[in-house]
Amino acid sequence: MLSFMEPSITDTQKAPSTLFLWRDSCRQPRFVGEILLTVTTLALSVYICREVMLYAHTRPGVILDDPIQRMIGPVNLRWPVFLILWSSLLMGVCSLAKTPERLLMWLQAVALLTLFRAMALYLVPLAAPSTIIPLADPIATLRSNTGALITNDLFFSGHTAMMFLLVLAATSPRLRWFFLAGFIFIGASVVVQHVHYSGDVFAAPFFAWGSWQLVLSMHKR
Repeated sequence: MLSFMEPSITDTQKAPSTLFLWRDSCRQPRFVGEILLTVTTLALSVYICREVMLYAHTRPGVILDDPIQRMIGPVNLRWPVFLILWSSLLMGVCSLAKTPERLLMWLQAVALLTLFRAMALYLVPLAAPSTIIPLADPIATLRSNTGALITNDLFFSGHTAMMFLLVLAATSPRLRWFFLAGFIFIGASVVVQHVHYSGDVFAAPFFAWGSWQLVLSMHKR
């Protein structure tokens, strides 16, 4: 597997094309089976997390006294957060697609991270700050049956965790620094906008790291 730690290819060598790598990988029954299992698991984890988020919306939760939010905000940073997150995801997928197994590992980590978030949301009943400016992501916003925005999906921050997972999976040093900057910006933004408590953001990278390490461990076996 190629990685950013390997020496660059000389003029006399030619890197295999992405299409060739995918064709070669898809000739392996194990890889095809792993793709099907990964896609199924990811779809199931998204469904479970969605149901838990809908449940959290109707459940009473605790409003925390966040000292950072008492000092700052709320400030509406919805569009910068949206642009940075989704452009990062697009760049990350395009970059990881050059190494089929690496992309597959990232998708597996996303599925695990989504399941961890569903469990965390279920076990930690929190209510959004009264000063919240809803993020209202044009792509990923979930609404209840009444049309109300879901705002009690707090612990832990999914946006922040997803950015950190891109940092861990990136094979390009430049992209890794870009994702790290995006992770810091989004983490700070959702706190300043009072979408998440600071604890939701501080916990997010640990869940992302745990998901990535579990996937790495499974592939080593």
